[in-house]
Amino acid sequence: MLKKFDNAFMKFTEYVLSFSVIAMAAILIAGVIARSVFNSSLTFTEEVGQILNITVTFFAVGYCAKMARHISMSVVYDLLGIKAKKALQFIITLGTAVIMFYLTYLAVCYVMSVKELGRVTPALRIPMWITYIPVPFGFFLGGLEYLRTFFMNIKNKDIYVSSVYKLGESSEDLGEEEEVEK
Repeated sequence: MLKKFDNAFMKFTEYVLSFSVIAMAAILIAGVIARSVFNSSLTFTEEVGQILNITVTFFAVGYCAKMARHISMSVVYDLLGIKAKKALQFIITLGTAVIMFYLTYLAVCYVMSVKELGRVTPALRIPMWITYIPVPFGFFLGGLEYLRTFFMNIKNKDIYVSSVYKLGESSEDLGEEEEVEK
């Protein structure tokens, strides 16, 4: 049951990210064409582009953590032995999860303060707090993924760099059929 929910949520995240990137490109290109060809600006394009950019940025936090696509500084890590790597992975994943959950808290506080101010976007009149909802959501998903990775490392002998991939493994290393299975 949990696996099915996880797979469905992963697909949902991929669709949101894909749609947001395509929509952002289309809307911003339409704005440039309108300005250049018709000498008239579409007033909403910048706002929609900004909202979609926020969505992509923060939805991708959890997705990248799950798929081990985040930036990693591994110069020292690569020089360590297996036991030291495992210990460092505990520290990294738990520490990052704690930071992500703290950022979630701060983001929720910020969204609530923006809501109290009653601010709206200039062109579309969308309440600003709605445009910031992906921020705490993304941090929370990132925190969950790092926490899952921490527990995967406790539960298993192998070193997991994400809740899906072991050290030295990535989506390119796996075949298409294995990728779909997950």
